[in-house]
Amino acid sequence: MMEWKQYTRGRVIAEHPTGFLIIKPEGYEAINNVFCPVCGSVMGGPLDDESMNKFNCCDSCSTFWAYPNKERWKEGWRPTAEEVINKYSVSHI
Repeated sequence: MMEWKQYTRGRVIAEHPTGFLIIKPEGYEAINNVFCPVCGSVMGGPLDDESMNKFNCCDSCSTFWAYPNKERWKEGWRPTAEEVINKYSVSHI
């Protein structure tokens, strides 16, 4: 979870876990996450929105992780950070 701090002119600032800064108006809450809670990729487009509403992850993660593990997913299972990193590793392409 990112820690939001007062910035300037009614805005807050936080450092994303990957190292870049996010600045937003104070009190602003996005309807959906900007980043996938599973893999950390930027959410973008209607397929990601649909997957976020259904599985709380991006479309790619819903296809790769959530659908094949529907029952476990409903019970709260998520891939480990290592599994996610291995999925996106260049050596697996």
